[in-house]
Amino acid sequence: MRPDESTFRAHLEEGPFQNGVDRGRWRLVSIDWPHAVIAVTAAERDGALGEYAFRFGLSNYPAESPTAQPWDAEAGSPLPLAKWPGGINRVQNAFNGYKNGTCLYLPCDRNALDTGHAAWRNQHPEMIWTASSDITLYLRIIYDLLQSKDYKGLRG
Repeated sequence: MRPDESTFRAHLEEGPFQNGVDRGRWRLVSIDWPHAVIAVTAAERDGALGEYAFRFGLSNYPAESPTAQPWDAEAGSPLPLAKWPGGINRVQNAFNGYKNGTCLYLPCDRNALDTGHAAWRNQHPEMIWTASSDITLYLRIIYDLLQSKDYKGLRG
């Protein structure tokens, strides 16, 4: 097992991740290294999903931040944009289909941060990944968005 995978698996066993599992906030669906699929619970909205799966790219974890995209866990493929979380303000911004739907538009996402968003480091320091971060940093941000008043249900 590679060191990045070993570290990730250790983080899954630790308190912060398990606390989220115990509270029904998220759950591990699968690991196929260097990817993991984790489902995050969404607030109830008419016609919406009760949870959204996200496929995390985790190579060089935790030295490099993860990247994530909404995922159809049953089909094993990207979730169609029409089934992504929808809403206003923060939710609309985060789930905007950035980079052709391959990542979320968040300061903790490797692919979003590395494409000209250096200002985010000062604007959103609480969402910036560091080498001492664990996957729950990213999961908490997603969970908070999916529980917020800005979340309205399916994007479609």
